[in-house]
Amino acid sequence: MERAFAITALLALAGCSGVSYNYDFDPGADFAGYQTYLWVEPGEDLGPNPRGVDQLSERRIMQAVDGQMAAKGYRKIERGQPDFALNFVVTTQQNVDYTTYHTGWGYGGGWYRGGAGMATSRTTATEWTEGTLILDVYDAGARELVWRGTATAEIRESQSPEERNQRINEVVAKMLERYPPQS
Repeated sequence: MERAFAITALLALAGCSGVSYNYDFDPGADFAGYQTYLWVEPGEDLGPNPRGVDQLSERRIMQAVDGQMAAKGYRKIERGQPDFALNFVVTTQQNVDYTTYHTGWGYGGGWYRGGAGMATSRTTATEWTEGTLILDVYDAGARELVWRGTATAEIRESQSPEERNQRINEVVAKMLERYPPQS
């Protein structure tokens, strides 16, 4: 349950600063020929949250992507043969940062008494969770990956549903700025 909440907050980032974006694509893909798309249905054998997020976050992410795709002139279809298919997954990774603070000179003969003195320091560990949203575009005819975009940032869990929705929209918009790619 803790993991699901943390993943829910993936895109509830403290603004878009601090978000790392990346993308890759197949330069041989015919992006100009794509007009319609649909979402890939994840397999039931992948568990209750196959995309790595709860249902609320899944809907938010899909709505944000749908909005961006519509703004770019693509049409979502529910059935039939699309030109391309979309899927996403959210992953998390626990990280630890270590910081050492030098607290000055310790007890004992310091330089002012002609002794060697001793430096003291203190090290603290800060744990944090990094989340990555991965959005994949597949050529529906060839069933091959043709574009992948990622957004990675520290997860912040202390935002309202409205703030989460706003951040998801901002992150997805920024992620899809380079879709379709200019080859």
